[in-house]
Amino acid sequence: MNVFLMLTVIGASIILSGAVQPLSAGYNTRCMCLKLESRIIPPDNLRRVEILPRGPHCKTTEVIAGLSSGERICLNPRTPWVKKLILFIEKKERAAKKG
Repeated sequence: MNVFLMLTVIGASIILSGAVQPLSAGYNTRCMCLKLESRIIPPDNLRRVEILPRGPHCKTTEVIAGLSSGERICLNPRTPWVKKLILFIEKKERAAKKG
């Protein structure tokens, strides 16, 4: 009887797990930035910058900088130099779309 109950629970779990929609690989259910950096990063040390707009996963905009050392850090989007960096990137993206 115990084996029958265990097989029933396993079978129900398999059936129910097939009905649940998986999250896509790029979807994150929470903020990625737990610690924010405000210090100025020299442009030579920046390899790439990702801007993640606020949404259901996180209520704030996140700015993630990839450094030439391979490290990834979260920048404080309220810092004046980061605001200028965001505007520069957005302007560059708009120009790329036009031309």
